Amino acid sequence: MYSWKNFLDKYKRGWQLQPSEFRGLLLTVFVIAFIVSFWSWGVESFDWGVGIRNFFFFLLVVAVSMFVHEASHRAVAAWLGYRSEFKAWIAGLVVSVVFVFVFGNVWSFPIFLAPGYLVIRLMPYHRIGMYPSGLNHKHIGWIAMSGAVGNMLLAIILKSVYSYLPFDWLFSFVKINIWLALFDMIPIPPFNGSKTFFGSRFIYVFVLGSMIGAAGLLYWYSGLVALLGSLLLGAVILVLFFVYVDKRW
Repeated sequence: MYSWKNFLDKYKRGWQLQPSEFRGLLLTVFVIAFIVSFWSWGVESFDWGVGIRNFFFFLLVVAVSMFVHEASHRAVAAWLGYRSEFKAWIAGLVVSVVFVFVFGNVWSFPIFLAPGYLVIRLMPYHRIGMYPSGLNHKHIGWIAMSGAVGNMLLAIILKSVYSYLPFDWLFSFVKINIWLALFDMIPIPPFNGSKTFFGSRFIYVFVLGSMIGAAGLLYWYSGLVALLGSLLLGAVILVLFFVYVDKRW
């Protein structure tokens, strides 16, 4: 089941986007690009030229970030014998747009990003003879968190590059991926974080703690320091959770 040849075949079978997925991703990319470019339509006054240029820049950034997010979901899902499908959350996108109108400058205020959620299905062809044959909650949790982990790893890599090439657009790229990762880990349905939480509370606590640590450290330190520091923080939070909240593994 876990050979590379088997994995590549599963990934090939699970990679193709359904028409509804493509439309949902396209809508999501455009809405998030609008949100993050909302206050970039001119310096002192409204400027169509500046605004369009910034919008298309963020459109590219969001498209790459969402590609990494969904590719991570699909890779882990294929490895475990599942197929993941993206579903745009229309209500979440509407609320996200409302938030940017209400709170204004997205770079100064926490914004609400709710692009969509996962639907996970079995690949029966690759699970013949396996037990159990149904959906495994732990597997679902791993698949659900993989998109956020992919975004945070991308943010860490980009921040490492930013340390040597301090371009503003690189730091914007970093922040967008951090936001996508953190909001995706909210443990409330239909956010994917809820699937990870119900799959394994301990994995969820460790991963969320690590992501919060990485998000904070990335504003001041390079990618490697942020990575090591975030893993340490995640481990500390996990131990505290085990000692004071829930001792049942």
